[in-house]
Amino acid sequence: MLSLKQTLYQTCLATLATKMIDLQEALDSIDESKQNETKSSAGDKYETGRAMMQMEADKITAQLELAKQTQSQLQQIGIDQSSDHIQKGSLVVTDQRTYFLAVSLGRVVVLKQSCFCISPAAPIGQLLLGKTAGEEIVFNGRKERVLEVY
Repeated sequence: MLSLKQTLYQTCLATLATKMIDLQEALDSIDESKQNETKSSAGDKYETGRAMMQMEADKITAQLELAKQTQSQLQQIGIDQSSDHIQKGSLVVTDQRTYFLAVSLGRVVVLKQSCFCISPAAPIGQLLLGKTAGEEIVFNGRKERVLEVY
């Protein structure tokens, strides 16, 4: 299971890197559009267009900043550490799902196995923290038993 954990970690890093590249390209495209847009006789239309582009750029900038913070949080996780208790960086196998407590990226399929990358701060992450194999959690009215912790 350690190779699954390492593969998940690398997949999370790669996913974040790709997301940041895509966001930066979107920002560059907006900047280029702003520079290429010329002021026409319909001044209000020009100003409205620039304002809309700026709003979109601000939104993308916020997403890019969040992705950078998420990448930083992920890089601080020591995945080589193992513990009987679930902690940040743990790979958790329950009777329902497999979770990687690192960053919130949702469902990821690696090595033909579906895993949920969740933040330890997420509601289910909070329930899992500190648990050991054999313990149960109840989330949204559904019981899950922890089978293994890596």
